[in-house]
Amino acid sequence: MTHEEDTSKQQSGREKPVIRRDKVVVTKVTAQELSMIKSSAEQCGMTRSDFIRARALGYKPRQRLSDTELDGLRQLAACRTDMVNFANALHGLSDNEKVKLFRHQPTMLEWYEKVAYVTNHVADFLQSAQTANSYPAGTTNQETKEDGA
Repeated sequence: MTHEEDTSKQQSGREKPVIRRDKVVVTKVTAQELSMIKSSAEQCGMTRSDFIRARALGYKPRQRLSDTELDGLRQLAACRTDMVNFANALHGLSDNEKVKLFRHQPTMLEWYEKVAYVTNHVADFLQSAQTANSYPAGTTNQETKEDGA
């Protein structure tokens, strides 16, 4: 089978390429270095082998989301659900009902306070997500990360 045939099968989605990792690289490390490698790999949700391979190939593995970040992501998803429900409710109103609703100052002030609360939390979460190695999970090529920063 030629390379072109392999590529056409991969592009059509019929077969996934089989990657066999049968070559071994051995290196010696100190106990402290091994401990650091184990810890870093665990924080990234990777095996030591995957972590070392990623680093050797120029990728910078990122840590998994912390419990606080996961909670923030869940809250963000809940906020999205609330906003979709609000938009759907507005969509179901007639034009006259929408005009009445938006001209009712107490309703608009209450709505504004709720939206401001949500947008402030979203902004806080996005700001915390921009810190290095905190979000998203997975590995990223270092050059790509630097170009995007």
